[in-house]
Amino acid sequence: MSSYWWVNHKQTYRQETDGGYIWSPKANANGARNMTYDNLSRCQRGDVVFSYANGRISQMGLVETAAITATKPPEFGSAGENWSQEGWLVRVNWQPLRQALVPQTFFELLQPLLPERHSPISTSTGRGNQGVYLAGLSETLGLLLLKLIEDHADPAVRVHLVVLAEEGEYTAALLDDMQQLREVPSSTERDALTKARLGQGLFRHRVSELEPACRVTGLARQEFLVASHIKPWRSCDNSERLSGSNGLLLSPHVDKLFDRHWISFDSSGELIWQHEAAGEALRCWGIEGANLIQPFNREQEAFLRAHREALRH
Repeated sequence: MSSYWWVNHKQTYRQETDGGYIWSPKANANGARNMTYDNLSRCQRGDVVFSYANGRISQMGLVETAAITATKPPEFGSAGENWSQEGWLVRVNWQPLRQALVPQTFFELLQPLLPERHSPISTSTGRGNQGVYLAGLSETLGLLLLKLIEDHADPAVRVHLVVLAEEGEYTAALLDDMQQLREVPSSTERDALTKARLGQGLFRHRVSELEPACRVTGLARQEFLVASHIKPWRSCDNSERLSGSNGLLLSPHVDKLFDRHWISFDSSGELIWQHEAAGEALRCWGIEGANLIQPFNREQEAFLRAHREALRH
């Protein structure tokens, strides 16, 4: 799987993009280690790199070779006069964008996904952080930047997405939802909603307080369970999206049936289905019914009532 990187290279942007590489010293001027320099040694062939300079992402590229030890490129001239002569060099196949992407324009969307440490842009202002050279990005942030570049900067980049990332059904829907969150007026609410949609935060926590295990398989190891919305995310208002009563913790194969309305639960907590295809799947999995952990609360039952009405026949 490709990793995603963001390089801040205002001083050496032209030299590095023209030359097809990124370069940094191996340590700070005082000899101390610098994580964002060390990151060059972690780059692998096929990784994606976003080039940021002068407030814009103007190019993106694919790593061609892992880092090698190399002297400071002579074309740097007076740039980085205090830098050590020995450093890391990574070959990158750069692709200029026909229209640059300005991350600050989409800051409210990007902010919740920025790294807590060594963020390439300020987590409070969205301005470039020149104290960070090469920042590692999460897969979600990397894919979001690709989507923004495709939609707002360079339609031709779609061709390259085939090489750069395999966007499954979930990922594509996730990115669409995250873009819609830009319309949420409250930044605090938007951050919470974004993290909830990613399954990282408040929503999963609230669901787990009500649902200690999968109601079908009985599995209680939460790291193997999916926090599934009862009322679909796209149909919810913002309070419903974060409500723990609008969710169940389910084993992944059960979640797939529940999410697509092949199965549901009656008011007493019993597993129900209408279509024979669902019954066949449950029999193949050795599932005869639900584990009656505890009754649904009033809010859960209200959400489930609508879910049952959409049950496939």
